[in-house]
Amino acid sequence: MNLSEAIDMVAKDERELQEKYMKLADQETDPFVKAFFDRVVKDATKHEKKVRKKYGKILATLHKKTF
Repeated sequence: MNLSEAIDMVAKDERELQEKYMKLADQETDPFVKAFFDRVVKDATKHEKKVRKKYGKILATLHKKTF
């Protein structure tokens, strides 16, 4: 596995986590539990963006140094 594959795998896992909790939030009737699931989704979205940004920079740096 190379670095870009690992990054894609982590981002995909974050996306799956978001989808899972979005479905749970949609089914929930308790507003506090729904808000909790929505917050989990928001945090996972932020983390996914950070992963893509951070490791995108690493890949760009590696690309510059190797080519």
